[in-house]
Amino acid sequence: MENLAEFIARHQDSLFAFLFRMCGDRDLAEELMQETFVRALRAGARYRPEGPVRNWLFRIAANLVRDRWRRRARQGEAVGLEDLPLVAPEVTEERALAGIAAREVRRALLSLPLEQRSALILRYYHDLRYEEIAEVLACPIGTVRSRIHNGLERLRRLLAPEAAEVVKR
Repeated sequence: MENLAEFIARHQDSLFAFLFRMCGDRDLAEELMQETFVRALRAGARYRPEGPVRNWLFRIAANLVRDRWRRRARQGEAVGLEDLPLVAPEVTEERALAGIAAREVRRALLSLPLEQRSALILRYYHDLRYEEIAEVLACPIGTVRSRIHNGLERLRRLLAPEAAEVVKR
């Protein structure tokens, strides 16, 4: 049995990446990651493994993001995107262009509805299967397929032709 520090170390990178891609704010992603671990530890005794622990953590995190966005919307607070940094000056032109395209994809992704964004992030950034995404998002597999399809279509419309090549099925 692993201890708490090992558990957190094993899952924090993928959990933080998921949360950062969901909200576009490093501080908020860090805060939500900590809250995810707190909730997971509180619920640990009730956890029944039906799949990977990572997927369970993603589900907790996705619920926290959704709740945060709803709370902000109710309070009339802007739910926007911070300016993400470009690339470091020592990066080659080719890598700089790739970085700009990736930044455009991140911006477009953050403009999608939360349901589409979460399905796309879980599929394309975390390589979850449709069945796992359905489990994480607590929805039918058909809904996952629809969210991914509609999200990809919306991304293609939002992105400039150069950046749209980054979005693949």
